[in-house]
Amino acid sequence: MRLGLPKACAVAILALSLTTLAFSEVPQEVSVCELKADPAAFNHKLVQVTSFLSHGFEDFSLQEPGCDSTFDIWLEYGGNFVSGTVYCCGGAGERTRPKQMEVENISIPLLEDENLHKLDRLLRVPPVYAIAHATLVGRFFAGREIPDPEGKRWGGYGHMGCCSLLVIQQVLAVDPHDRNDLDYE
Repeated sequence: MRLGLPKACAVAILALSLTTLAFSEVPQEVSVCELKADPAAFNHKLVQVTSFLSHGFEDFSLQEPGCDSTFDIWLEYGGNFVSGTVYCCGGAGERTRPKQMEVENISIPLLEDENLHKLDRLLRVPPVYAIAHATLVGRFFAGREIPDPEGKRWGGYGHMGCCSLLVIQQVLAVDPHDRNDLDYE
């Protein structure tokens, strides 16, 4: 008599193993300014960044007022969860995708937990535009260098290819909206 796991169990174990492996890589702690200063150095790297996030029509990006760089870093959730950002050439307001997020042939999981849902709730408050402050782990994609008369610029992702991309794999922390010096909407 031959003993063995049913095929479905074997597939589930393999999927769990791959997900665990995807979350076992140690992210490199960086600032938004470092990502903007040298995007190519962080291309395809798993990074951890603490910053402001803005979300609204044609915008889901990291914001760091102290950075000199003019290019932006677009955000999107990994896994099957979608930000719902409406923008040209990509986003139509969806909240789920049929399969796990994949960019440049790299599959990107997402840990769906209370921190993720707390951040998502803060970013989806009316009227149309919101700010949050959080610590994220994600896979960074520099995009391509775009000729620009004003100097180096990177892009290819987000609204009209404006930006580099950070695909969120995990939300480590979310600050509450309790600062008196910020207008979160």
